[in-house]
Formats: sequence, C-alpha cells, structure tokens
Amino acid sequence: MKQILALYQYAAGLNRRSLALAIGGVAVTLGLVATIVWAPAERATLVVTLISPVLAAVVAAVFLDWWNRRRM
Repeated sequence: MKQILALYQYAAGLNRRSLALAIGGVAVTLGLVATIVWAPAERATLVVTLISPVLAAVVAAVFLDWWNRRRM
C-alpha cells in the first residue's frame, strides 16, 4: 500500500502534506456522504447543520494557505 501511495505521489507531483490532505479530505467527504444518505432525515439534517460551518472554515483556510504560498 505504501508503494502505491509513493507511486501516486510521484506521478501526481504532490508533496506528502498535499497527499495526506487529499486522502483525509476524501475520507471525511465519503463519511459525511454516507451519513447523510443512510441516516434518518433528522440526523442527516443535524449533521449538515453542525458540519457546514466547520467545512467552510477548513476550505477557507486551505484556500488562504494555498494563495499565500502561491504569492511567495
């Protein structure tokens, strides 16, 4: 598994931090989608209500970090 990730990292031109963020983002997204799809409507609504501001803050932080690194 580690060799597959190393090959993907090399092919995509990603550093370890970007690769870890991408894998974590995909895992979190799949977990949220699974919760929303399979949970009862009330629980799914609660999850969306609680997670939306957190996800917005994370996306904004990642974007600002990328923007600042790009400008240097």
